[in-house]
Amino acid sequence: MGVKVVSRPPDYGKTLGAGLAPVMKKTAMYLQSSANRKINSGIKPANAPLTQAVKQGSQTLHDSGELTQSIAPHSGELWADASTNLKYAHIQQEGGTITPKKSGALYIPAGTKTRELMRTYGARTPRALINVMKADGYVFFKAGRVFFAYKKSTGKNGKRGKEFALFIISSSVKIPARPFLYIDEKDEEYIMKLIQQGVMNALKGKV
Repeated sequence: MGVKVVSRPPDYGKTLGAGLAPVMKKTAMYLQSSANRKINSGIKPANAPLTQAVKQGSQTLHDSGELTQSIAPHSGELWADASTNLKYAHIQQEGGTITPKKSGALYIPAGTKTRELMRTYGARTPRALINVMKADGYVFFKAGRVFFAYKKSTGKNGKRGKEFALFIISSSVKIPARPFLYIDEKDEEYIMKLIQQGVMNALKGKV
């Protein structure tokens, strides 16, 4: 999201072009904080019950904090914006349907234990987790749409571990739109005052 000065009176063009850079930098930083404010305040719709259980929380667009940390301010002499280069940010902003690109299905974490295992093993993808768990003595099987796991043996008695659901298997996942990069009325009012003051200061030579 961003703003841009699209018209400059010829008589004041040079003055404004040089003088608005600082205020545009402030505008970009405000847009960054505005996006983070929107995310931190919670954006509807709510997460599905399974997602809330996996994340152990109900706040949307919050998991590792990667999204908020990725939003960065950018500006020039007559423009300002705040944006993110995360690959998944676009679908979070506009919504859409996720389908598998390589495998035949999506593997969705079935609960908090899956997330704990991903953190423990340092695995960022389902495939990476399955591979490292297999090397650590886990066995896997499918039952319907659920992908289960258990440890071959635990302790001195040689008994196998208790089976648990690791992933839910799905052909696609629909992500609802949760826009976090947009200018609301509060933003518009603040930015207009900021730029108007910046224009006045530039014309008076205070910048």
